[in-house]
Amino acid sequence: MNFLLYINRKIILIIFLIIFILFFSFILFKQFSLYENSINKSNTKLSKIDIEEPKFAINNDTKKIKITAKEGNFLNKDEIQLRKNVRFKSNDFSIETENVIFDRNKQTAQSKAKSLFKSENTTIFSDGFDIQEKGNRIVFYGNSLIVLK
Repeated sequence: MNFLLYINRKIILIIFLIIFILFFSFILFKQFSLYENSINKSNTKLSKIDIEEPKFAINNDTKKIKITAKEGNFLNKDEIQLRKNVRFKSNDFSIETENVIFDRNKQTAQSKAKSLFKSENTTIFSDGFDIQEKGNRIVFYGNSLIVLK
């Protein structure tokens, strides 16, 4: 006689149903974990930074001052807050600081953070600065230390 005829059909149906449910739940678990990972990755990419590694320039009749930073945020249509390793560089000098508000329309910049100005024979440590008149005038704020060589 055939062995399959002796097995209860209800038991076989229950075993196949359990295997199907386990297989289906395994697939769903994998799909949800992949979806969750993709959400976590997209959340880490979204940050409060509007511009990564912004680059600008202040142009006037005699020189060009290049501005670079690690992060930037738009404050309004014309003003941008630059943060982390902000550097102003021209052929004559460089200024390094951590936080600057740059006005693209007026081509001015202002910082209230500790700053380091370097030129060929001069180094200035200050508590802030203001670049005015498209880079023709730089005013240093607060406690300042000037080193002349």
